[in-house]
Amino acid sequence: MSSGACYGFGVRSSVPLEYLRAGEGEPLEIAAPGPEGPAPDDALLVEWEPAPERPLEARLYSDGRGFRLWIGGGGWFSVEPAERRIEVPADGGIRREERLWGIPSLLCFLARGDLPLHAAAVEAEGGAVVIAAPRTYGKTTMAAAFHRAGHRVLSEDTTCVRLGPEPAVVPGPAMLRVRHDVARELELPSVRLVGESDDRVHYALEEPGDCEPVPIRAVVFIDTSEGAAALEPVERADALRDLWALSFRLPTEDDVGRSFAAVTDLAATIPVWRLRRPLDLAAIEDHLALVLAGV
Repeated sequence: MSSGACYGFGVRSSVPLEYLRAGEGEPLEIAAPGPEGPAPDDALLVEWEPAPERPLEARLYSDGRGFRLWIGGGGWFSVEPAERRIEVPADGGIRREERLWGIPSLLCFLARGDLPLHAAAVEAEGGAVVIAAPRTYGKTTMAAAFHRAGHRVLSEDTTCVRLGPEPAVVPGPAMLRVRHDVARELELPSVRLVGESDDRVHYALEEPGDCEPVPIRAVVFIDTSEGAAALEPVERADALRDLWALSFRLPTEDDVGRSFAAVTDLAATIPVWRLRRPLDLAAIEDHLALVLAGV
């Protein structure tokens, strides 16, 4: 059995997991094997086709209570949010766990009332900085630079935002997946190598901390620039548009409405910035300092 915490859940798993944090939380059971296909009463909710900005091929089915998820190259997952149970494929190695902490787990914390964002998040001086960007703009590289500078990585790809009077990030899996050139250049401390793939080096964080929510200090969108790096405030309307593009919601009227209300509250409550920078790995420390000074 593997046990620990992730996204505020107290995880108990019959399959080995590498990316858990310390602590407890609402029970979440992970078991194998998963289903072999959709259930007879399932209807197709969402289908993702591979695209350059999102190389995901997947289909999500639901019977109105639970979900069955097929991921290309990864097999079938079953998600029962009310029972706090996820079933995963019988095999798949470290990629199985990384897929687990994507759509399957976010369906569980979405049902809890939290907001999923396609973004990284780090902790700086007791506050969370959410780092948002399209896939190739370097949010994971920025998160890795924060880690090397001594700041805790709260999430690397999917961020759980808990709304309320003070929005907060609930820490996710303790992992970093960086390009091979980033791994060579940054030489990350306090990480454990768990695998390598053609385009990434997969690390588990050795000092991940627990899953207590961290109040959000700012949201920073990363964009590219041909000139010098600059940090600029983002108008509320633009922040709402960009946060909406990065939010996950089910294609139902209730969930779309809830997600839009959550994004609107976040854009109205939290300072939002845009970091325009050249994609120059040698200057990453300067970009990090610019963010810290601004937020």
